[in-house]
Amino acid sequence: MSGDPHWNYAQARMQARHGDRLQEADWHALAAVQTADSYVERARATSLRRFSEPVTAGMNSHAIERALRGAWRAYVEEVASWLPTAWRPAVMWTAVLPDLPVIDALLKGETPAWTRQDPQLAMFAETDATQRLANLQRSTLAPLLPDADGTPTLGLRWARHWRALWPKQSAADARALNALARAVEAHIERLANAGSHESSATHRRALERSVTRLFRRHPASPAAVFSHLVLVALDLERLRGGIVRRRLFEPTQRRQAA
Repeated sequence: MSGDPHWNYAQARMQARHGDRLQEADWHALAAVQTADSYVERARATSLRRFSEPVTAGMNSHAIERALRGAWRAYVEEVASWLPTAWRPAVMWTAVLPDLPVIDALLKGETPAWTRQDPQLAMFAETDATQRLANLQRSTLAPLLPDADGTPTLGLRWARHWRALWPKQSAADARALNALARAVEAHIERLANAGSHESSATHRRALERSVTRLFRRHPASPAAVFSHLVLVALDLERLRGGIVRRRLFEPTQRRQAA
């Protein structure tokens, strides 16, 4: 697909964004910042600005999470706009990934109060289980519902639909996409089986290395697009953790300072 001008354009955009990603020294500088608001201000001076911009002073942790999910959806939509039309649905399907934990909770009958403040999730926050299920069935999230096939987990149902959205492609592109999927699945399994003494940062760096190799080996291809999104998602998760941890612990820090 390297000869398709759409893919060449997308690759040029992704290479530029890839080159702007923070290096470890940049993350270490961010880690030295003490308060959530200062952390956000420092992040805005970097390529993380597109994600940190919606976060404002005084937001609680739920509002921060909501703002970052919205920034992710906007970024996925931007990336999709660079691509041939046939690939846009598969890319847009990645926009729902940050919502999977709460969708899982909703399917189990739980209704976190904060979902009512999220414009993407409010319609699924019905206290009546029947109505909640009906709303999900009528939405674009319907492929995530349990079905007769018995696909056991929400993540597997997401992946099944993602693959169903792939348009026709070359065998080489299919192999690269499947290699990426296996790398992410192995990462999730490692996290699930990690001991309490293990740091998730070690596993994140391992996934980042694997996905970066795929991004470089398969330029101007669908695998490069999804590899780029995985890398951006890792950065966004790291940003989220830095902001939310500081916001949650700020009351304790203020008491100790007093």
